[in-house]
Amino acid sequence: MSDSEGSDDQIKDLLEIKHEIQKFKNDPATSANPIDHALWAAENGKTSTLKQLMSSQPSLLHVQDSDGYTMLHRAAYENHIEALCYLLSVGADVGMKTELGWTPLHSACKWNNYQAVARLLAAGADPRAVSDGALTPMHLASSISHCKSTLLILLLREDTTDIAKMCNKSGETPEQLAQRNGIYAPLFEMICPAASYIRGLAFTCNPYVRETIGVLN
Repeated sequence: MSDSEGSDDQIKDLLEIKHEIQKFKNDPATSANPIDHALWAAENGKTSTLKQLMSSQPSLLHVQDSDGYTMLHRAAYENHIEALCYLLSVGADVGMKTELGWTPLHSACKWNNYQAVARLLAAGADPRAVSDGALTPMHLASSISHCKSTLLILLLREDTTDIAKMCNKSGETPEQLAQRNGIYAPLFEMICPAASYIRGLAFTCNPYVRETIGVLN
């Protein structure tokens, strides 16, 4: 066996040990840390466990992991609606940010968890909140190709026009990200009255539609 092969085996062993330690910490049957237990319960949608923990230790509500994710963040990015609603009902902070400046709304939008998005917005989550990279939740939703439901929820708000014009640190708006990453950029035409169905590129680039509405001679 060469030295490089032995080194690779050692790295693999260390990674497996790290995985087992993390599994041990997250498992409520073996974890002695209530913070790890609470975060695990939120991420896995264990609402009954959350209720038990919160009844005995209400201070757990705003705990964060090493990256700054709260229980609400974890429930949001895993789309565990029952757990998310419970956390909101007991006062979870929708404005808490991770180390990178993500709110729970950012987490839900990143994975197109539109049900979580709707509930967070109803609870007062700020769609204008920006991360360290100046990313709004709409930027994240626009950067993925399967974001239609989430974008529709965000675009139907009264404050959408201003948010859609916000630029990230790269100088890009949500619409520009959508144009590059998916097929839903035409949804942004809903928020611009000037882009009527006659002038909107989503329609006038289609010769059949143009002929139907009399745009073509």
